Amino acid sequence: MTTRPAVPVPARPRIFAVLANFAAAVRSASAMFFTAAVRSAAAMFFAVAMLSAAAMYFSAAPAFSADADAPMEVADLTRAGSSDLPGESLYRLPVTLTTAAGTPMKLSALRHRPLIVTMFYSQCASVCPLLTAQLQRIVRRLSVRERRQVAVLMVSFDSTRDTPEALRAFAVEHHLARNWVVARASASDVRLLAAALGIQYRELADHTFNHSAVISVADREGVVRAQTSDLADSNGSFVTAVRRRLAP
Repeated sequence: MTTRPAVPVPARPRIFAVLANFAAAVRSASAMFFTAAVRSAAAMFFAVAMLSAAAMYFSAAPAFSADADAPMEVADLTRAGSSDLPGESLYRLPVTLTTAAGTPMKLSALRHRPLIVTMFYSQCASVCPLLTAQLQRIVRRLSVRERRQVAVLMVSFDSTRDTPEALRAFAVEHHLARNWVVARASASDVRLLAAALGIQYRELADHTFNHSAVISVADREGVVRAQTSDLADSNGSFVTAVRRRLAP
């Protein structure tokens, strides 16, 4: 094998050395910058993904407890009941309530009057007292004559612990009008009603509930015509929607 003689590298002028050092520094800084940028972008992407997953869990989760059976589609829920009702009527739901007096009643027994309806549970210490107070404010904005023509219904999420006794205590504690219907239902009927009203809820390990706060008004045939989630005292438009349902 022929060995090539070593060729000495000529000494570069000082300016070239300075430029070479500068270029190396730039390359190093650029690498650090882009690495940090990539790491930052990756962290941001991960954070956004986690927030999106959490949002999907609470906003897109099925509106029933975690151990519940798969729910029916809302369109299927309204096929039951009287055939002379509109297809989307709440009164097509085969829901049986038990009132605070311990009396069983069909949801459809409230037909022929405008219905203001919401869902709650008696041991709720956060949203439900605000929800109840807002419902009372809405009703107070109606005249005495109008109040007599409207049915008000509150149905508990907690089919196990909200016994008639617990519901009566809740009604007394919150000074609810005697003509309001405060009721419980079976777990399956709670799912049906919540799905029809677009209310989402989930029972937690400590038997409290995460749930949306929605007040709905349905017409005399049980078709929901307006809803509000505003728990502040600013629901003039919702009161107007209730009054429209009172018109002959």
